[in-house]
Amino acid sequence: MSGKRSERWFNVSYFLMTVMATFRYGQMDDYFNYYINYEHPEIYGLIDPLFGLLIGVFKAFSIGYPVFIALLSLTCMLLSYRFFHKDCGFSCLSLLTFYGYTFMLCPMSSIRQGICLALLMFMFPWIKEKKYKQFYFWVIVGCFIHLSFIVALILPWLLKLKIYNKVIVIYMALGLTAFAIVGISVTTFLPLDRLATYQEGEGASIIIRMALRILIIIPVLLFEPEEGTDGYYAKAICLIGYAMYCVLSFNDLVAGRLEFYFRSFICLYAAFLVQNYVRTSRMLANLGLLMFVHIFLWIKNVDAAIDRMNYKEGITAFNFPYISVFNKAELNEYSGVDTFGLE
Repeated sequence: MSGKRSERWFNVSYFLMTVMATFRYGQMDDYFNYYINYEHPEIYGLIDPLFGLLIGVFKAFSIGYPVFIALLSLTCMLLSYRFFHKDCGFSCLSLLTFYGYTFMLCPMSSIRQGICLALLMFMFPWIKEKKYKQFYFWVIVGCFIHLSFIVALILPWLLKLKIYNKVIVIYMALGLTAFAIVGISVTTFLPLDRLATYQEGEGASIIIRMALRILIIIPVLLFEPEEGTDGYYAKAICLIGYAMYCVLSFNDLVAGRLEFYFRSFICLYAAFLVQNYVRTSRMLANLGLLMFVHIFLWIKNVDAAIDRMNYKEGITAFNFPYISVFNKAELNEYSGVDTFGLE
C-alpha cells in the first residue's frame, strides 16, 4: 500500500474512532458513573482537584454532562493524534492495536486516565529530546486529573539506565514472572493509602492475567531495535510496564492501572516492526500474536461492559450496539442500566 493511500486510510479510521468516542451515549460502564460525579463535583475536591475544577467550570456555564464527556473524549483523541500520525507513522496496525485495548478503556470509558495517557503520548517526543522540565511539569499537572499518573515521573529516569541487553532482559522477565505467579506480597513496602481504594479488584486468575501479558511481551523480547530509535524506546517502556505489573501483582487492579500507561506503547512497537523489519515469518508470527491478544482483549472488555451495564440476553461483543447522543432512546431497547435520570 502506498504511503499516501496508507495515510488516507489511517486518517479515515482515526476520524471514525474520534466520532465514536465523542458522540457516544451510555457506552462502556463508566459513562453513568461519571454522570453521578458530575452532579457531585465535591467528590474530586481533595482526590483529583483539577478534574473537580473542570467539572465546576462546565457546570458554572450550565453545560450538560453529555457535552462535558464528549469534549473530554475529543480531547483524548486530539492529544493522541500526533503520536499515531508522526511517531507511529500513520500505521493502521498500531491503530488496530490501540482500538483492541486502549480505546475501549480510555476515550470510551475511563476518561480521566484517558486524558493522562493521551498527554503521555503527546509528550513522548519530549522524552527523546530530553525536555525533562516540560515533561515533569505536565505529568504533575496530570496527577491532579488522575493520581495514578504519578507513575510516569519515573519514566525518564528508568530510560536512562539502558539495561536492555537481551539476555539480561529475558532473565529479568522470567524472574519477575515467577515472582508474580508465586504471588509474593510486597504491600509492606508500599504504604500508600490510595491503594486501598482499589483493593476490591475483580478479574480472572493471576495465571490467565499473566499469560496475556507474557504473550504480549514475547514479541518485545525477540527483537532488538537500534538504540535511540522509536522501537528502542517503545521496547523499554513496554518492559518497564511489564516489570511494574509483576511487582504489583498482589493487587491486579492497582497493577493494571499503573502498568496501563506503559503497555499502551505496544502500538508504537508494532508500527516500528512493520516499518523497519523485513517481513520474515518470525516477524509476521509475532505481529499475529499481538493482534490475537488484542482482539481477545477487545472481546473481553466489551463483554465486561455488557455484564456491568445489564445488557439484555443475546447481546455479545459481536452485535454490541453503538448508541450515540442522536439515538440515545435506543439504549433502553438493549440495556437495563440505570441512567440516574440523565436525559
